[in-house]
Amino acid sequence: MSTSSVGAVAARVDDVRSTLGESLAALGQVEEQLEEYAGALAALGEGSTAEDLRDATALAVTAREDLLRVFRMGTDADKSLERFRTRLAGGGGASAAPVARAATPTPVPKPDREVDAAVERARQGDQTPVLPGKTEKQDQRRYVQIDVDHEREVGALHYVGPREEEDGAEVGTWVTKGKAREEGAPPLYVDRAAKREFPPNAGVPLDKLREALAEFRSTGRRPRCVDWQDHA
Repeated sequence: MSTSSVGAVAARVDDVRSTLGESLAALGQVEEQLEEYAGALAALGEGSTAEDLRDATALAVTAREDLLRVFRMGTDADKSLERFRTRLAGGGGASAAPVARAATPTPVPKPDREVDAAVERARQGDQTPVLPGKTEKQDQRRYVQIDVDHEREVGALHYVGPREEEDGAEVGTWVTKGKAREEGAPPLYVDRAAKREFPPNAGVPLDKLREALAEFRSTGRRPRCVDWQDHA
């Protein structure tokens, strides 16, 4: 292939990647809107037995998941084109300047709304247990309770669940393991009403607590993003 032909192909690849980047950016915006739509429907349908509302919520969730799959395929296609463009420039002697294109957004998992609600409830002294959000079988033995100290940006988690992954296993309890509480800092409570305190070393940063809650909501299992210690 002549140098001029290579340059023409490279320029065409740049055009395609520019168009693809713009499309992926638009898909990212639609995905965000679909997530908000699905969340609003789920909130509206709490306690409702209306089949139409349940169907609409399920379809919105499915549409978002399908959109994410298309997004990933588009991103993979862009990476393949980028590799092809690099080979063209290296092997054909072409050095056409890359065309500016729209930045390809990276899908970032968004926080579960229940996580924010649970943290806010804890801030107000309400330690209502947090249950798994997306497990096929709801196991009422699996739950998390939290307490937070917003002033110091720390919190602690109390996890209850089977000691083994099998549902029939003996139930155990764990609390997070973090840095020792600062001298003079107020305690965090497993149960505020009964004044049952977390161990002094149970506190973790609030952002880590949110991450652990989101993981638990997603998997229904004891989160792996934080350290744990047995708790009687």
